[in-house]
Amino acid sequence: MTTDSPTRVAIVGGGVAGMATALRLLDEADARRLDLRLSLFEKPGAAGGNLRTLREHGFQYEWGPNGFLDNEPATLRLIERLDLADRVQRSEDASRRRFILVRGRLCELPGTPPAFLRSPMLSVGAKLRVLGELLIPPRRDLGRAAADPSTDETVYDFCLRRLGRDFAETLIDPMVKGVFGGDARELSLAAAFPRMVEMERDHGGLFKALFKLSRQRKRGASPNPQGVLHSFRGGMAELVDRLAAVLRDDARVDWIDGAVSRIAPGEEEWQVEGDFGEHDGFDAVAACAPAHVAASQLAGVGLGEELAAIPYVPMAVITLAFPREAVAHDLDGFGLLIPTFEHHRLLGVLWSSSIFTGRAPDGHVLMRCMAGGAAIPDILEADDDSLVDTALSGIGVLLGVSGAPRHAWVIRHERAIAQYVPGHLARLHRIEEIARSHPGLYLTGSAYRGISVNACVKDAEAVAARMADDLMKGTTR
Repeated sequence: MTTDSPTRVAIVGGGVAGMATALRLLDEADARRLDLRLSLFEKPGAAGGNLRTLREHGFQYEWGPNGFLDNEPATLRLIERLDLADRVQRSEDASRRRFILVRGRLCELPGTPPAFLRSPMLSVGAKLRVLGELLIPPRRDLGRAAADPSTDETVYDFCLRRLGRDFAETLIDPMVKGVFGGDARELSLAAAFPRMVEMERDHGGLFKALFKLSRQRKRGASPNPQGVLHSFRGGMAELVDRLAAVLRDDARVDWIDGAVSRIAPGEEEWQVEGDFGEHDGFDAVAACAPAHVAASQLAGVGLGEELAAIPYVPMAVITLAFPREAVAHDLDGFGLLIPTFEHHRLLGVLWSSSIFTGRAPDGHVLMRCMAGGAAIPDILEADDDSLVDTALSGIGVLLGVSGAPRHAWVIRHERAIAQYVPGHLARLHRIEEIARSHPGLYLTGSAYRGISVNACVKDAEAVAARMADDLMKGTTR
């Protein structure tokens, strides 16, 4: 970095992680009086990644994530920074109700201990086993998964140990499918749900932690850790559309349309190559593309194998629109999840028009059916008509659907969601070590420290701050 020319940084990837990193870095530069010039690389028309909102025939539906929780300060700060607070839309109160298919019957997920005891979801013996969690001692090696992968417990094994088999298979299995599209038996607890590790480590168990946090909330000392689902009146695309607009309007940002093929260090600078040619002279670069894309871009710095080893699952999202009278169920809730033991073709169904108002015209309902994931990895081999038939057969009897949908849309995600398999934190540690051996290289995105929009924004904020620190110290290239 020289003192007589702007500091130059490349941001590779224009999804929410890349754009949030770019904007935060600009703000950090302002605060530190750093003369900064950014180049943001993204394929034409791909800005925003999976955060896309589609509208047709008066219906509004999402290509990717359905919303964000209001429990992450970094996301709330970004919304304020973008002057989007007045566009935020809170989910309907009815969407706090969630259902699970158990033995062919829809059961409401209990929200309180008395409701849990009354629920038909689990047998009396299974409920007693859950209550016995208070007597289960904590593991002594918790929180060491990054340093010692042999201690990395799967989500399923953790719940089996603390809560019993019935709870793990009836409640945790579908929850994991709903969040990751994955298999609870194949996901690292420490990487996918680190809060649960903290609860056992710091409080001795889940119930003990919940009791303590409940007392703190009653005293006003602890916020609701679960948060409430929110979106924007125009859908999740509003967030990335505003991000893109702000960045394109900033004179310090050069937006370069094109696919990046290689990110490489030079003698004293970083180079970015792609179908646009070659750009060089960068003091630092943030690789923000999905891991499988970044793997080829960063193969020359020794990261290709580690990044390519992060698996993804495919997903088919089938969105169906019906006249209200064609669906017997009241759809008074968020939707339903389906455990593996039900041997169902769907992972779950969101009742989109019940979660947020304005998603369907009056007199109509909108549902979003998910299929594939780790359970059916060949899901995308089916054609669109077959996928629609799969969705209809899945919800027909459950929700009392009669007739064909008024409209149907199929969205295919070949690599929908990164899977944090056992050993993920150890792999992440190796990735970070390799990146540190190349000063000026940073990675962020949903493949590493969290798959949600909140996690991406939080990590982008932290990475941007670290980049600014290093640029000010002159410890990049």
